[in-house]
Amino acid sequence: MQTINNQSITHKGGGKNSTHKNYISLSRDESAAIKGLLMFLIILGHNAVFTNLIKGSFNYLYTFHVLCFFVLPFMYGKNEQKPFKESFKKNFIRLYYPYILFFTIFSLLSYFTNGNELDLNKISTMGAGSNNYFIGFTGTLITGNKYLIDHFTSFQYLWFLPVMFSMNLIKETISNKKIIKVSLYTLGLLSYIIFFVFSNKTPYNREINFYLMQASPFAILQGLGAYFLGKTSVAIMNNKYFRYINFAGALLFILLSIAYITDFYNKTLSTQENWCYIFIMPFLFMNLIYLAKDYLAKSNILKKIGEYSFPIYLIHPPLCIASYIICQRFLQINLTYSIIVQFMVLTASYYIAVLWHKITPLRKKTLPRSFEDLYSKKN
Repeated sequence: MQTINNQSITHKGGGKNSTHKNYISLSRDESAAIKGLLMFLIILGHNAVFTNLIKGSFNYLYTFHVLCFFVLPFMYGKNEQKPFKESFKKNFIRLYYPYILFFTIFSLLSYFTNGNELDLNKISTMGAGSNNYFIGFTGTLITGNKYLIDHFTSFQYLWFLPVMFSMNLIKETISNKKIIKVSLYTLGLLSYIIFFVFSNKTPYNREINFYLMQASPFAILQGLGAYFLGKTSVAIMNNKYFRYINFAGALLFILLSIAYITDFYNKTLSTQENWCYIFIMPFLFMNLIYLAKDYLAKSNILKKIGEYSFPIYLIHPPLCIASYIICQRFLQINLTYSIIVQFMVLTASYYIAVLWHKITPLRKKTLPRSFEDLYSKKN
């Protein structure tokens, strides 16, 4: 991991001299609990029984829950800069390889169940690239374009893996030269606005986002936006007046959450207001989580979920869809069933993830931690 800053700052607070470290270091329990909470919220956002029942909940959750995962890698203490090759290999095998594997599996399933037509006009009003299925498939493996991921697999959520890969690569290998860091930070701000804030509702032709993703190998441009989010979030949490700012941020998050749901329900939420929410809510929610980290770390349930958050993330979307279809066709869309679905999907995903990890040869071939894992013939 890249070094944020190895120095410590001595400042006065509460009438006493105290040492303020210029980095954040979560404990293993705190990290697992935060991952567990975020994973619970991500599943809730994919719980169509819940989001179809509670109007505005889907849009509200997507203003912060997935994006907050990009902040966590910046909260593990002093980050040591790594050689590019070492960082690339480590992150490729842990993040990009699972993306390639699961994108291929879901694409094949979709290919044989929905047909092999690739009509980019359904994705992009102008169309882009070639209508050849193989060319489009190969290109998506390289770029991680979320629109094409959705088209090929019927699941858009895999976009997260290439973006996290590129963000980690930037974070771990970026030069400490000020001009380079400032340039990347500025580009990151622009990328954050274009790909995360504007997302599918842009003030310009949405085709621009599509083409930028097509021209961005390994989702590197979105990775810059994620880098900006993580770097800025930690800077906000890790200032010498953090207690006052974080408490204010936590309160503001609660007030804005109430305002968002109210405006959405009353159909008074404008596109411009939604952009503002998406821009600020990840920072505010991470402030709230950071303040509550000691309490979250006491929850064994959250810690257990967090320990298997990655395989749970990969497993849960098909379960959410299956649960929604069952409720829609055979049961009802009500609050009781939304709670049942949330519990069942979370529980099933967790135990499948645990079993997945216990079958060591399967885990090594699908979620390897190193290339040695992947090529190892030993259990």
